[in-house]
Amino acid sequence: MSIDEIILRRKVIVCAGSGGVGKTTFSASLAYKAAQMGQTALVLTVDPAKRLATTLNLDLTGRSLTEVEIEDKYPGRLEAGVIESKTVFDEFVKRHSANQDQVEKLFKNKLYQQLSTTLSGSQEFTALERLYECFESKKYDLIILDTPPTKHALDFLNAPQKISRLFEDSITRWFMNPEVFKGQSFIGKLFSKGTRTVLKSLEVLTGPEFIDNLIDFFESIQSLQSQLRDRSKNAGQLLKSNETGFVLVTGFDEAKLSEANYFKDQLAKQKYNLEAVVINRAYPELLKSKDDQVLAYEGPYKEVYSYFKEFSQYYSDRYKIYEQYKNNWQGETPIFRIPDFNQDVSSLKGLGGLIEEIVEFK
Repeated sequence: MSIDEIILRRKVIVCAGSGGVGKTTFSASLAYKAAQMGQTALVLTVDPAKRLATTLNLDLTGRSLTEVEIEDKYPGRLEAGVIESKTVFDEFVKRHSANQDQVEKLFKNKLYQQLSTTLSGSQEFTALERLYECFESKKYDLIILDTPPTKHALDFLNAPQKISRLFEDSITRWFMNPEVFKGQSFIGKLFSKGTRTVLKSLEVLTGPEFIDNLIDFFESIQSLQSQLRDRSKNAGQLLKSNETGFVLVTGFDEAKLSEANYFKDQLAKQKYNLEAVVINRAYPELLKSKDDQVLAYEGPYKEVYSYFKEFSQYYSDRYKIYEQYKNNWQGETPIFRIPDFNQDVSSLKGLGGLIEEIVEFK
């Protein structure tokens, strides 16, 4: 399956992988390619590099999507947006709350402020909310989500469920009755282990008034509880539907490939659709030519070409790393590789060129 076929096959493409492998640039390049093919494409990202943000004319506050100006000869359209966690949370609350006083009270609550910004999993939760909101609009032929930077790629799939547990009906009913706080170990009796871990983190972040903040938070959030829970559920269903495919982006070293291998198995186990694995920076751009005549050069710069041949042989030997994972990756999932370019890809021309350089890894 080619990259073009993957673009035409799904309505949503989730680019996943650990930090530092080039997910953001690849996601933007994929969206640019979709626009070249005549689609109305949207790329959503969390942490763009400064030069890429300038190229895409991104609103870094996350309050608006911007149209990217591309060449007139391309029939499609490209929009781009940054997902800013607090902005997404705040807009969701405003949109679904009928009581403005309750909204203002919630915005001032320390627990809410942490939940919508620094709490582990908040970026993943709000990324899915923004994705689902744009999907519901039906404005786009293709939406590409650049997943938040995480230490382990699997965190993206697991983190939203941890937060959504905070909005269970039974939990909210308990917090409407302050008497539950009398006595000891009420949290241990009430919550699952995963939820207790979340609450412990919040207690550290919000300080000694944790319990008061907790009561106020659930009182304010009660009217939004079902919407938050349902949105999380619907977004999760979208990720597993036939509308959505995952592209796993990884780097060409043993640690990255090993993590990608594990993540690939987890996607299959949890019934997600894996479209492709992309090994980024697999070899220097200057080695993209494997012309035997060049490597056998005997002219006046013979010594320079001798170094070139040794350099080429070094990377050929490195491909043995890939052989360790090849058998597990073989099948219907294509494996692509992209060279390591001489300079950062930070222009529209560069984004277009990146996809053109992608080749299938046999």
